[in-house]
Amino acid sequence: MKKILIIVFLFGLIAVSGCSKSDKSSQNIKKEITGQNTPSVELTAKGKEIFYKESDKTGLKCADCHSDGTNTSNSHTKYAADIFNANKRQSTYFGMFKGDDVSKNAGGAVLCWKSFFKMDTPLNEEQIKSLNAYFEFVGKDMEVKEFKFSTIALPKKDKAKLKEDQKKIASLKGDKIKGEKLFNETCKYCHGEKTNVKDVTSLSDDFDGDLNSIVFQIRIGSKHMPFYPYEIISDQDIADLSAFIIGKK
Repeated sequence: MKKILIIVFLFGLIAVSGCSKSDKSSQNIKKEITGQNTPSVELTAKGKEIFYKESDKTGLKCADCHSDGTNTSNSHTKYAADIFNANKRQSTYFGMFKGDDVSKNAGGAVLCWKSFFKMDTPLNEEQIKSLNAYFEFVGKDMEVKEFKFSTIALPKKDKAKLKEDQKKIASLKGDKIKGEKLFNETCKYCHGEKTNVKDVTSLSDDFDGDLNSIVFQIRIGSKHMPFYPYEIISDQDIADLSAFIIGKK
């Protein structure tokens, strides 16, 4: 009788051990299926919501400038870096964030949130994680692309270089036709008559400036207008834009 009980007991231990291994295997599979080893569906959805969230203060949103692959009908997105795996880049925001700080600042989104959206409170940890999750979701199976731009707006405004740029651009012959095309592709998104962006000048009608002010706005930026690096908008581009904008006065 004792022998029978011992055999039954040992068989039970083996069965329990087998079930335990099976359960662990199932849990691992479940993790892979539900994405527990990767950003969750909920976190990704929240990140997309933030990416398309319009600021009550300025009317701007991340998707106005940056592409997630579905908003390229807005030509303005080709004048800024896309968001595919933006949190995995070695550096971002003109070198202001490097290494681990890139993901900790959601690829630089913390600065846009403050500077261009004028939000009352900074991005919190959950929002940053959500944006990073969305960056990884749209960048799945894609190589991490590095963007290296140069600007005189950061880390501090280079007014001396700005004056050099203004003088150089003034010496260039602007092409109104090319300027109009560039205006329609990028400037019009904010400065057009039907824009949703708040507190901006309609350059087609209300602009009361000169070439120097155009160069300043493009190279340095102001309020919630972003600056544009040399690699995105060249000196000749600015000359063309100026010829078109000032020519409409």
